[in-house]
Amino acid sequence: FGNSSCDFSPGDLVWAKMEGYPWWPCLVYNHPFDGTFIREKGKSVRVHVQFFDDSPTRGWVSRRLLKPYTGSKSKEVQKGGHFYSSKPEILRAMQRADEALNKDKIERLELAVCDEPSEPEEEEETEVGATYSSGKSEDDDHEIESEEEVRPKVQGSRRSSRQIKKRRVISDSESDIGGSDVEFKPDGKEEGSSDEISSGVGDSDSEGLDSPVKVASKRKKMVTGNGSLKRKSSRKEMPLATKRSTGISSETKSALNAFSAPQNSESQAHVSGGCDDNSRPTIWYHETLEWLKEDKRRDLQRRRPDHPDFDASTLYVPEDFLNSCTPGMRKWWQIKSQNFDLVIFYKVGKFYELYHMDALIGVNELGLVFMKGNWAHSGFPEIAFGRYSDSLVQKGYKVARVEQTETPEMMEARCRKMAHISKYDRVVRREICRVITKGTQTYSVLEGDPSENYSKYLLSLKEKEEDSSGHTRVYGVCFVDTSLGKFFIGQFSDDRHCSRFRTLVAHYPPVQVLFEKGNLSTETKMILKGSLSSSLQEGLIPGSQFWDAAKTLRMLLEEGYFKEKLNEDSGVLLPQVLKGMTSESDSLGLTPGEKSELALSALGGCVFYLKKCLIDQELLSMANFEEYIPLDSDMVSAIRPGAVFAKGNQRMVLDAVTLSNLEIFMNGTNGSTEGTLLEKIDSCHTPFGKRLLKQWLCAPLCSPYAINDRLDAIEDLMAEPDKISDVVDLLKKLPDLERLLSKIHNVGSPLKSQNHPDSRAIMYEETTYSKKKIIDFLSALEGFKVICKIIEIMEEIADNFKSKILKQVITLQTKTPQGRFPDLTIELNRWDTAFDHEKARKTGLITPKAGFDSDYDQALADIRENEQSLLEYLEKQRSRIGCRTIVYWGIGRNRYQLEIPENFITRNLPEEYELKSTKKGCKRYWTKTIEKKLANLINAEERRDISLKDCMRRLFYNFDKNYKDWQSAVECIAVLDVLLCLANYSRGGDGPMCRPVILLPEEGTPPFLDLRGSRHPCITKTFFGDDFIPNDILIGCEEEEENGKAYCVLVTGPNMGGKSTLMRQAGLLAVMAQTGCYIPAEVCRLTPIDRVFTRLGASDRIMSGESTFFVELSETASILTHATAHSLVLVDELGRGTATFDGTAIANAVVKELAENIKCRTLFSTHYHSLVEDYSQNVAVRLGHMACMVENECEDPSQETITFLYKFIKGACPKSYGFNAARLANLPEEIIQKGHRKAREFEKMTQSLRLFREVCLASERSTLDAEAVPKLLTLIKE
Repeated sequence: FGNSSCDFSPGDLVWAKMEGYPWWPCLVYNHPFDGTFIREKGKSVRVHVQFFDDSPTRGWVSRRLLKPYTGSKSKEVQKGGHFYSSKPEILRAMQRADEALNKDKIERLELAVCDEPSEPEEEEETEVGATYSSGKSEDDDHEIESEEEVRPKVQGSRRSSRQIKKRRVISDSESDIGGSDVEFKPDGKEEGSSDEISSGVGDSDSEGLDSPVKVASKRKKMVTGNGSLKRKSSRKEMPLATKRSTGISSETKSALNAFSAPQNSESQAHVSGGCDDNSRPTIWYHETLEWLKEDKRRDLQRRRPDHPDFDASTLYVPEDFLNSCTPGMRKWWQIKSQNFDLVIFYKVGKFYELYHMDALIGVNELGLVFMKGNWAHSGFPEIAFGRYSDSLVQKGYKVARVEQTETPEMMEARCRKMAHISKYDRVVRREICRVITKGTQTYSVLEGDPSENYSKYLLSLKEKEEDSSGHTRVYGVCFVDTSLGKFFIGQFSDDRHCSRFRTLVAHYPPVQVLFEKGNLSTETKMILKGSLSSSLQEGLIPGSQFWDAAKTLRMLLEEGYFKEKLNEDSGVLLPQVLKGMTSESDSLGLTPGEKSELALSALGGCVFYLKKCLIDQELLSMANFEEYIPLDSDMVSAIRPGAVFAKGNQRMVLDAVTLSNLEIFMNGTNGSTEGTLLEKIDSCHTPFGKRLLKQWLCAPLCSPYAINDRLDAIEDLMAEPDKISDVVDLLKKLPDLERLLSKIHNVGSPLKSQNHPDSRAIMYEETTYSKKKIIDFLSALEGFKVICKIIEIMEEIADNFKSKILKQVITLQTKTPQGRFPDLTIELNRWDTAFDHEKARKTGLITPKAGFDSDYDQALADIRENEQSLLEYLEKQRSRIGCRTIVYWGIGRNRYQLEIPENFITRNLPEEYELKSTKKGCKRYWTKTIEKKLANLINAEERRDISLKDCMRRLFYNFDKNYKDWQSAVECIAVLDVLLCLANYSRGGDGPMCRPVILLPEEGTPPFLDLRGSRHPCITKTFFGDDFIPNDILIGCEEEEENGKAYCVLVTGPNMGGKSTLMRQAGLLAVMAQTGCYIPAEVCRLTPIDRVFTRLGASDRIMSGESTFFVELSETASILTHATAHSLVLVDELGRGTATFDGTAIANAVVKELAENIKCRTLFSTHYHSLVEDYSQNVAVRLGHMACMVENECEDPSQETITFLYKFIKGACPKSYGFNAARLANLPEEIIQKGHRKAREFEKMTQSLRLFREVCLASERSTLDAEAVPKLLTLIKE
């Protein structure tokens, strides 16, 4: 290979890219069998690599998709880089590659451990796009062919000089699909290839050997668009294979190549040409159907789109059209007619196929390619379901997975039992096994792993107006994170601005919303169109879909969702949260409580939808419910605030506006976490820790005792750096145990195993899925072992800790009553010996060891007993006949025939001997005793097989019985992870960090905020590279000058001087302090803040129909309505959205209300200098401004030079220096000069009006002498 174009050699570390997969760290090494690492075919060069993974795999990758690996610290691996990824499996792979990077090439080659082929196909050197039968999933990146080889020539490409021939082999499981929409004519000879290919192509592994194999005849004629279909076919039976092929059949090769993605977006465009052999039709068949056109379609009840009750999720399909379809395509249309809003992945053999309008989506959104023919048709292999379904779901589509729920043999057996068989009976049954939407992803083994750590919620809501004016309303809500199986349910009243509802959707952002049709108020609809415009929204029909409270309770009890988790003997039929929402007078729990009807109805809408998605059993059976109570339900009392703050359950309220304005979770630039408080603080090492940190930031504490306990925990952790370093290393190894517990519950659910369609589905990759389930289970066990090691380390230093919460989460429940961590040692030891872990990981089968599964143990004992009994019976018969050569013979149900030589048969045989078979020289007999013993043996073997078949589910079910202990352990480690995160930030902040001092408010003592030398937590450097300027922010504090205890601070200063940043800084530091974290400041003292209000920035809400000024006033109205004396209010330039005088008047009135009536801590920035003058002498208001230095100050603004000092100092700023900002924005100098002249005119006019007003007022009071009046008039004139 000296002349090869490849510049890599064995031992090199590279990034490798497979089509449809992320870049992955790999090792170049020689093929284990032919000893080469490179293959060339024309211009195509492929390199042999091993992928770094938990279970290493190898494959050939195109040279052009290889890049040198230079380490995980390189620029290209960081966020925004070409190889950046947050996936845990890729991060683990990079760790392995980094370790290999420190070794020389010879040592690296010792890491090449993947020598065995996973399937014979890997050694066949086929031109197949991917070895789908290798048992590898897309999530593990086990697709091992190069992107260049995967793609066939696109049908319409002019570069293809020869048409690719494709052949279709139809088995009973898919023969009902092909040709359903085409007209066939008999062909005089057998065609070697066909113009049509089905992704359900059956190779030798597709169906049993007894299944007839047929070849479809060549299509001769396209259909017209009249909807009537006539079909004639000529099919010849092919000889049955006598031996299963060890390689991949040619038919399967063609099928796999047909489903490869197009090489680029342009190549796909070639298929849209004329209707000839090398291109798709100009118009697809389904586009010619009149009843399917948008203006003529009807729903299942035959209602037109303009009907008020039109159901867009259904479709009316004419009966005559259905009768013209083949049985399989008829079934597809029947499913589609009831689920028109879903993209149907229709299983045919080993492939999922997409037809008609769904095929268009598959090609346009997933990069699939069309099959030949006049009806749209595309598909992909079963193993790729997770990747393709998730891609569509993330784009907002809803996906239905339709599985075959019987084999051809099962179909034949069913038909044999029927008296009358129609053509529709002779087709394998298919059922919808799962509907996946954005809000209902559970990330099962078929769906793949989640792309992010944070929760995604499905929200169901019901609304009722409390009064006719619509100013107050009541919401019933139920929201669930389906990946965790945790439900929140609640009911609350709300104001006309829907403040509580807005806060709910900000704290628990839903990706999908369910509501009752015709029941939402205009205000709620505005929120759905505005704040939740990116969420899927679906209206459900009242009664039949969105259940009322009584029906919800009845359905929950009838379905028996909770019988496995709750003790029915004690009479408890509902989880405690739901039981508390029923009427106390109804012991059966069938009557809703008066204040819970809307909440239970919202739960009903949610349960209906989960039932539709076929995940109701697995989620509800966890019985994991929590009541949702709005944070402001227990607001601070104006009389005794200290008592409320001291209780410990009060939380700071951060509404949707505040979270957005302070950029706590999402920035206002591009909607990412870059530059947010969450990004700055978050150094959690576990996914469940990250989720808990977000909850803590959403609802900071108000109790000084609880806050100080967290701060003590941070100090304790910072004092033990060595031990904490060991703990952090262990935390990094933990998987998402919270989601794994939910997965294990779902697999082990007896409800799902009994009547769920998935329990009947025929899965061709069942072994792969079983391996995934076992890997998940073993990963959870290893995770809990790591957790126990963490607790052991922490217990060694626990005596040194002051923090109660820290001691609680690291102390075993069995040691002290205060301990919260469960003792998992016994359970983990039990599961260590339950089965052979490595064998199960490799085979996908679990064989329990003795003593773990009583049913399996009993079956084995009965087998041994019966086998021994049969051996003893044989000895008795040998003695009885007098022949020691008598042996048992036979297999299966004909076993244990007594084989007796003929020379012994001449004697008298016992009468009970029954002749069964003969052969030369001997005869074989059964007796009644043997039949009885064999029947007992077969029964025991069947019980053993049934037990083994259900073994994995029962093991997972037994593990799930201790769910509370496992979940408690996860919760404790989540708290520890978040505390370590806060300690890490507190220790490593830029500049001085201080511990906040939170004081309980006392009677007669006003609330205060004292921040000295404080810095913005998310901005460590200015844009010019200088250190951030620290500032003192004092509100309500004792000072030497007058107005020291002023509640309101008016903030003025030049444009771009830092006013908004200062205000955000104050809000963020208050949030951090009450979260229990050190803050970037020299001193921080404050009384608890019950709520932070913000009115920052200027923007409209076009989707909600709200102008900029309306948004300003709405947010201001919410502040004036809900603020208390213990709130922190940040208002930035109120009134700028309207006329100057109107804005000044509104700002003046708001300042007065905040400073003199509400008396809350307020930072109010303004450019209205008349407002500053009005309040300059008010004792409740203090003035401050952002300092700047002006050089060459004169009448000509072009000569002035403004230097921003970014320092907050006392007093008012004389000017806003807006023309400096205009110059920085590169406005033309001429425009600036004109503007300045006009500004001078306005200033003089305003000053004259003020003086004139003083003259008028003075003259009324008769306080001016005769000489003073002319002087004032002269000033006005000038």
